[in-house]
Amino acid sequence: MTVVTTQLDLERDILTAALRAPSAHNAQPWRLSRLEVGGYRLWYAYEDKLLADPDDRDGIIATGGFFETMRLAAENRGWTTTLQLEVRNHDKGIDLGRVMLTPLKAPPDPLAASIEKRQANRHPYQRTALPARLAAQLGDLGNVLLDPNLVAPLVDRASVMAWKDPRFVTDLDEWTRFDEISPDGMTVDCLDLNGLDQWALKFALKRGRLPGWLARIYAQRDVRLTKASSAIAVLITEDRRPETLFECGRRLIRSWTAINAEGFSWHPMSIVIDQPTVRELSALIGGRDGVAIYRVGYTPEAAPWSKRRSLDSVLASAAGTPPER
Repeated sequence: MTVVTTQLDLERDILTAALRAPSAHNAQPWRLSRLEVGGYRLWYAYEDKLLADPDDRDGIIATGGFFETMRLAAENRGWTTTLQLEVRNHDKGIDLGRVMLTPLKAPPDPLAASIEKRQANRHPYQRTALPARLAAQLGDLGNVLLDPNLVAPLVDRASVMAWKDPRFVTDLDEWTRFDEISPDGMTVDCLDLNGLDQWALKFALKRGRLPGWLARIYAQRDVRLTKASSAIAVLITEDRRPETLFECGRRLIRSWTAINAEGFSWHPMSIVIDQPTVRELSALIGGRDGVAIYRVGYTPEAAPWSKRRSLDSVLASAAGTPPER
């Protein structure tokens, strides 16, 4: 843990730790606008909006995850955060609320000590049964656990649909990085792509979309990863209001941190929700609305850490006025 000497140093340390929060395509769509010492306006920036996220579900969930990561990182340092939700749309994005950093006056959240272990892992997993305690935690956080074999056919169809969907392929083209220095986007090491995989991805990106027969070949990698899992988890929601999606992002971070704290791994499989297969998924979970889906399992394979922008690049002078990059 970094040693800090002033409150401003402490704030920057906490906010820098919060940057480790995950986001779809590693777009990092969150922004902070300073209001006062310890106070910030938190908002989601349209600048980093994904084409395959027309209702801003992923962006708002990611911003909720950023806040929860900040809160847990603060509690791991003897501080905490409070949030006053105030949703407001503007031309640059969606304000979510006012965040205050204050000294912690109670025991830290049990997950605080594990927040900096939270990491996606895209390797194949062993189908080791989840510990009963972890399964119960995930259920309490609003996740439904499914047999991977039930979900694999949906992943197959969703992946084919995605590779034929210009929005999906355009997002991949926009956010995939074939270098090791970009501070955002998805690097090939984090995607766990070998040389042949990289060639195939570049071919797909150049075409813009794939014909059905080729899309089915590309889909098999996702199917294999799905089947090589202990469980598929679906995070459910009551509705899709911005306030609710923000809280979904918080629950998702708590779920993923709990998984990593138990020595297990997770990996999003969002295509099932981003494509029409979301209706079939809803039928598998009793008609409920799933806003995130991911596989869970055990692997001894270490995963690389994805890159992050600097703190200054996500600080804005005022809400709705993003910094120049």
